[in-house]
Amino acid sequence: MKSLHIIILLVCASFASFSADAATPFRFSLKGKEQKFLTIIILREASVHIKGYDASDLLVTEAKDISSASMSGYKDISTLATDLSKPTTKDIIPQVFENDNSIRMTFQQQDANDITIQLPKRTPFTLIFTSHLPQSVLSLTDLYGELKINANVPSILISSISGPLSLTSAGLNLKKVISISHIYWNKAQPASPMFFISSLNADVNLYLPSGLRATLNLKATHNRVYSDLAESQLKIIDLKNGNIAADMNGGGAQIFVTTEYGNIVLLKEH
Repeated sequence: MKSLHIIILLVCASFASFSADAATPFRFSLKGKEQKFLTIIILREASVHIKGYDASDLLVTEAKDISSASMSGYKDISTLATDLSKPTTKDIIPQVFENDNSIRMTFQQQDANDITIQLPKRTPFTLIFTSHLPQSVLSLTDLYGELKINANVPSILISSISGPLSLTSAGLNLKKVISISHIYWNKAQPASPMFFISSLNADVNLYLPSGLRATLNLKATHNRVYSDLAESQLKIIDLKNGNIAADMNGGGAQIFVTTEYGNIVLLKEH
């Protein structure tokens, strides 16, 4: 049986005038459409929050986050180039194309820079997201399906997931942080890939519970791997060309983390 996949594409667009009002939420039923390939396209730079919940609808809400509209102490002069003829309605009215195999939604209007997407928590999906604003955040929480993420955004926060994760962040943001915590590791299969994380220049903070059984495959090509885990928990099984392979508590689920110009930090989860 095919599974529902979601592609969410965010690309650059300029912000319009200052506004603190939230747009009217957009709701789209996914009931009976679990086998369709769903594509969501959002044409703007923003912070994006994806949350799983117990329902069958995809729900989108937008707002203008004043705190992240511009860098502290600076004015966003790019707003001077805003197209004044664009629609000013606060309703979220995407272009929707649907056939027997796929659904595509395109969100083109609005100056909102804070987007929340709620969807059935067991939905596997693919996400593609680019935002260069220094305050932009991508957060994913309460998701139980397989996640495939391709994101170039300064801050990525992932928590409360249970399915496999593939995360690629290869863009040229000057500073990036990827933080992964509160994973339902009881869903991880021994010796099966659980995480595959690859980044050009992000620091990767990986929070691990003390009793986790996992095999870590780590590479910080031009930086370092740090850990505050007990030395008795980690056994180095291979060390070659900057690659570190270590068994945690005897080994188990496979975790792969690579960053070219960032650090990898293994942290105790309390």
